[in-house]
Amino acid sequence: MELTNYQQALILIRKLEKRFGSITKVPDYDPKMREIHRLLPLDRPSIDDNYERVRLLNRKGYSIAYIAQVTHHSKAAISKYFSTYNIKPKREFKYRVKSNSSTATYYSTSLIHLARLLLHKTFSDTATAKRQLNERGFSIRTSFYVWYQIPDGDYYCLLYLKKLAIKQGIDSYIYPGEYQL
Repeated sequence: MELTNYQQALILIRKLEKRFGSITKVPDYDPKMREIHRLLPLDRPSIDDNYERVRLLNRKGYSIAYIAQVTHHSKAAISKYFSTYNIKPKREFKYRVKSNSSTATYYSTSLIHLARLLLHKTFSDTATAKRQLNERGFSIRTSFYVWYQIPDGDYYCLLYLKKLAIKQGIDSYIYPGEYQL
């Protein structure tokens, strides 16, 4: 009796899981993995197309978890891909702070750090930083802001930056170790 494609693929999957511990840890270039894809064509985009989408989503600022979810990869696979190709992920911003006395808008991953940069004072907790900013005419909104959603010309700060930075296009994100403002 001849085995179906599914049965043949299942045998290969079990062998790979025994060898790698999990099918998600098997590189796509592994010959047995390629055979599984041949046996079970699932209308997957090609590897290059799929990783091009990963690069685009990262460039826009989406998190590794989000990228993994929408591309149907594991977070570990996305992290490994980033590591292999020296791709640095961007952080999502949690706070949008607007000045009531000007048109300035600020995005930050840490309200404490942003308040320190804006008010030139040190704060020990988020509640105090929020209160001080409100007292000085700033309105604060908490949500998740992805890099591409931040308008050019708005300010942003990350924990490793010593000064506020201005977004000037999608490729103006400053990574750790790059030029510090």
